[in-house]
Amino acid sequence: MNIQVSERKPSVFVVSLAGDLDMSSSPQVRKILLPIFLKKVSHLIVDLTGVPYIDSSGIATFVEALQLARKGQVRFSLAGACKTVESIFDLAYLRTVFEMAPDVDRLIDGE
Repeated sequence: MNIQVSERKPSVFVVSLAGDLDMSSSPQVRKILLPIFLKKVSHLIVDLTGVPYIDSSGIATFVEALQLARKGQVRFSLAGACKTVESIFDLAYLRTVFEMAPDVDRLIDGE
């Protein structure tokens, strides 16, 4: 799993992932995501453009991040999910729970 973190606007962070998000890579993603909530962040976007597959442990990582976001009143969004990844969110009945957009720029431009 390749992970890149950038601050695209003041207090708007983008975490770009590349590779399968599964049991072996989820702890690595969690280790990067969760400390971001300790910073002054208003919006955290996870760019899934490079993620071809996600399993239940990846979903659990995002559910945990969403819970932290809600506690800290941080906007949490997912962007660029391919059809396969979107279908996993649909199967888990989580598509409407998460704010999802086709790409990062739409989320940032909509600030």
